[in-house]
Amino acid sequence: MVRDLLEAADLQPGQRLLDYGCADQPYRSLIPAGVDYVGADLSGNFDADLELRPDGTVPLPDGSVDVILSTQVLEHVPQPNEYLAECFRLLRPGGTLVISTHGLMYYHRDPEDYWRWTPAGIRKVLGDQRFEIVELRGLLGLAAAALQVFQDATYWFVPRLLRRPYTLLMQGLIAFADKRYSDDLRNENSWVIAVRAVSHA
Repeated sequence: MVRDLLEAADLQPGQRLLDYGCADQPYRSLIPAGVDYVGADLSGNFDADLELRPDGTVPLPDGSVDVILSTQVLEHVPQPNEYLAECFRLLRPGGTLVISTHGLMYYHRDPEDYWRWTPAGIRKVLGDQRFEIVELRGLLGLAAAALQVFQDATYWFVPRLLRRPYTLLMQGLIAFADKRYSDDLRNENSWVIAVRAVSHA
């Protein structure tokens, strides 16, 4: 899903992509050659190219980025509108934001976990910051998400030698359940929501 949304952003050599909250940069290999990849994260992440300021902002000038990638970050920021306003500040006019965040996910700290999102909520907060959504996708529909929660809730109770086959079985069931959903139904209730949006002046 992230690969598809990045491909649709049509990154070109010489452009700059900011991975805002980059963690261990799991999507860096998806970035085309010749694109200036910049990973920014909290203090203490030695994989990051830039350290975020104490207020969570990025030490880059206004309009200096062509694409921002934000994967599973929005649920961890205490002020989502401020985070998205910073994305808007950093992007050139017409720049692209590729963002994914949690829908039906369980609680998890990293360092804290504040929010869950619906498509309506994502549309509202992005619209409030002058982003136009071009594409919205859901990952794992309701039944598949429920099975994923069940797997994650029970995994540590499974004997160690059976964990791998248990995970393979569960992932097969999750894939089977998810195929029963149309894109529209999956987008309404999903484990993860992902969006490609464009900034407007």
